[in-house]
Amino acid sequence: MSVRAFDGARILLTDERWKHIILRHPELENKLVLVLDAVANPDEVYIDQAGAFHALKRLRGELSDYIVVVYYREN
Repeated sequence: MSVRAFDGARILLTDERWKHIILRHPELENKLVLVLDAVANPDEVYIDQAGAFHALKRLRGELSDYIVVVYYREN
């Protein structure tokens, strides 16, 4: 599956990577739509020193106030 990031870049989320994510974060298992929305429509974005993008999305009615999706772009 893929999604267009906030700046128009195409971000690919493979089934293998999604399985890896939910193994480490089982609370996200039914939150794929939220994860993709955080990348496409973040409230804030930070780029760390390693070049990873941190897309933050405010949530309402969830256990946490935010979802943070960290992703890299291939050069």
